[in-house]
Amino acid sequence: MRILPLLFLTGLTLGLQGCASYPPTPKLDHYNLDKGYRYDNLSDQKNSESLFVILTFSGGGTRAAALSYGVLEKLRNTAIIWEGKRSNLLSEVDIISSVSGGSFTAGYYTAFGDGIFKDKNEAGFQRDFLYRDIEGELFTQLFYPTNWFRLASPYYSRIDMATDFYDTEIFKGTQYSDLVKRKTKPYLMVNATDMSLGSRFTFEQAQFDPICADLGGVALARAVAASSDFPIAFPPMTLDNYGGSCGYNQQQPGWIAAAEKDLLINPSRYKNATLFKTYQDSKQRPFIHLLDGGIADNLGLRGLLQALVSNDTELNIPVKMSAGVIKKLLIITVDAKNQPDLNYDTTAVAPSVIDVLKIVANVPMDNFSFETTEILRKTFTELEKDKNTFLACQKQLQQHCPSAVLSTPAPKIPQLDFVYIGFDLLSNAAERNKFFNMATSFSLPESQINELRNVAKRLLDESVTFKKFVKATQ
Repeated sequence: MRILPLLFLTGLTLGLQGCASYPPTPKLDHYNLDKGYRYDNLSDQKNSESLFVILTFSGGGTRAAALSYGVLEKLRNTAIIWEGKRSNLLSEVDIISSVSGGSFTAGYYTAFGDGIFKDKNEAGFQRDFLYRDIEGELFTQLFYPTNWFRLASPYYSRIDMATDFYDTEIFKGTQYSDLVKRKTKPYLMVNATDMSLGSRFTFEQAQFDPICADLGGVALARAVAASSDFPIAFPPMTLDNYGGSCGYNQQQPGWIAAAEKDLLINPSRYKNATLFKTYQDSKQRPFIHLLDGGIADNLGLRGLLQALVSNDTELNIPVKMSAGVIKKLLIITVDAKNQPDLNYDTTAVAPSVIDVLKIVANVPMDNFSFETTEILRKTFTELEKDKNTFLACQKQLQQHCPSAVLSTPAPKIPQLDFVYIGFDLLSNAAERNKFFNMATSFSLPESQINELRNVAKRLLDESVTFKKFVKATQ
């Protein structure tokens, strides 16, 4: 008789191992450009596209989440008058693109709106995430017997366990279909990295179309978990690929076929097309594995850069600019990057394997982020240059003007402003180092979280570009 409980426990364990799996990716029966989580399917009456505001939130654990949260607080408290209506600048945010730690703030605000600003004593973001030891609680999850059984399965891993925790404790079961039903802005772009390609993988229906998957049935927590799936700490997240089963191959966007001929003319466009094509072959890639979005783009800015200069994305920003729909465009990038650690160079002893892995993971991301912001600045400069060249020719009564300028209509380039928020803007070296040295884990002391919230507001107050932008809307 004593062996019966043991046999029962053994049978239960094996049964749970067999059942435990990552959630199946919902299948898309028919590709339909008019359905799903897409920017054009949002119709927020409180938000005017003529004042187009984009936020990008970087990775960096709770440090990034708190810095981003401070920016949201500042924008909520910034009064504006636009097209005769009084509101605040936060209500005019059209898009939030996020990575890793910043995705928690971006996702929560998109799902719950102003509910994100509830006091930490109430049920909300402050209590559920910001002032919570998420890292410690995730570690505790490893000691739950039910998780022992589930984690014994090769198809259920710590990233799936973390997803379940985020879904229950933070995002309250919110799915992308809920965001579609709300139809309100901002449009959320949660960014992860395709492990095999090393490229961005954004949780939006346009990215799910080639794999014939329905983003609507995906939990928001799953997107955020993928975005913050830091290598070594978590194994890659798995998505099912049904590419070739929903008609996307026959109706794919026209730019893909055109871009395949652009290798020498537009190499970056050609590369984007070839990457997209890999998703359409589910026989070659029946599964997609995702890692932290910071590996491909730690600022969440690369996809928006493409959208600013190309009509290949569904955002169609160049079309909106040329049609005069967008009159002012503001991008605020929140960067909680690390400072290079030079202490390794004070000794001849080689760094440990763990230290090397940390450097390999973080330093290239920070360097790539710097280059990304520089590309954005140059893009804005070039757009302004095209506009100013035409206007200068007009003032000179078309004398000494390039024929190419005279033969084209006046470019309707809106006012373009870029605001960068990062610790390197702090003038005081001691204060700058204090913020750089704060941990990028998912647990910070309350005092540090408060400091991060406050420094975000202060950096916006000190930004000349931000002050000019706000003044022009009051």
